[in-house]
Parts: sequence; C-alpha cells; structure tokens
Amino acid sequence: MASCRPYLCCLVAITIAWAIGMLACWALAASGVLTANAALLVVIGLGSGGVAVAGGLPGAATEMLPSRDESPARITFGFSAGVIIRLFGTVALLGLCSYHLPAAKKEIAGMILAWYVYLTSVDVVALALLLPRRDRAATTRS
Repeated sequence: MASCRPYLCCLVAITIAWAIGMLACWALAASGVLTANAALLVVIGLGSGGVAVAGGLPGAATEMLPSRDESPARITFGFSAGVIIRLFGTVALLGLCSYHLPAAKKEIAGMILAWYVYLTSVDVVALALLLPRRDRAATTRS
C-alpha cells in the first residue's frame, strides 16, 4: 500500500501522530507538568488535528481519482493544496481561539505553533519516506 498510495498512508500517519500528541498533552496536563487549561488543550488539539487531516485530503483525493498517467503534477497539486489548507486553517484556528478562548494570546499561539510544527513534520517525513518508493516502483517496471 505504501508504494501505491503514499498520501493515504501519510494521512494515517498524521492521524496516529495526532492521537499520540493528544494523549501526551492529556497525560502532561493530568500530571501537572502543563499548567494550561485542559479545555484550551482539547480545543487547540482538536482544531490542529482537523486542520492537519484536512490538509492531507487533497493528496489522498488525487490518488483516488482515476487517471491513466502518473504525472508529477498530480503529486504537486495534492501537496500544494494541502500546504494552503494548513496555512489558512492554522491562521483561522489562531483567530478563532484568540477571540473565543479565555487565555493569553501568546499561550494560544505557542500551542498552535507547537501542534503545527509537530503535525507538519510528521507529514513531511512520511511523504519523504513514501514518495521515493513510488518513484522506484515506477522506474523498475520499464
């Protein structure tokens, strides 16, 4: 599956990483290491996870659409659309949380930035590992 649908595998990796991050935040908050409000952690974690998953959907959709050719334009479109969704979604999340949540804006921005870096790093590493496998499989068939 990794050789034929790297974006779908990447979406699964992001979802697993998000669940691990949510459990880690909950454990750190329960142990008292994090002094942030639990509701703030949950809202920002859910919002960041939603943005990351939504950012992975264009790539997965381009893989699922029927096509005769495997052009690099399809991969580029999926990645570019995902980056734009992540960027605008993160900015929108920051605006919504800053407006609606009773916390310091620096605290909210720091949490959102941490989630953004964590989930985007998982996305980039997963794609960096999976896309070359796809290229190698395509070149060995000829």
